[in-house]
Amino acid sequence: MKNVKALVADDSSAMLHVLKRILHKIGIEEVLTAANGEKAWELLESGAAIDLVFADLKMPRISGIALLDRVRASAKWGALPVVIISSEAETATILEAGKHGATAYVVKPFSVEKITGVVKKILQPEDA
Repeated sequence: MKNVKALVADDSSAMLHVLKRILHKIGIEEVLTAANGEKAWELLESGAAIDLVFADLKMPRISGIALLDRVRASAKWGALPVVIISSEAETATILEAGKHGATAYVVKPFSVEKITGVVKKILQPEDA
């Protein structure tokens, strides 16, 4: 998974650190982080080359769903894989994320194996 660039948006610095460490462990060397959805959108708009986004469902300023909506409405970023991460495991919440175009939904707490599986399924679908 060399040359893959990921963006992780979460208002928890601990979660940013955990996800960044997991992504590095599975071979994604470049991981940008944002403390909220607004900062994540600014990074995308700044022209950063991003291949995959992990966004917390509930963040200040712009939520994960609002960020997802902006990405899906964008001509440049519309097809960008966006994984919503949340401690909310209710079926209705997961289905709502799907309606907004989430590529995947991961419930916290998650394992290294879960994140690895999601990333491989997204970035190497024919190998999954």
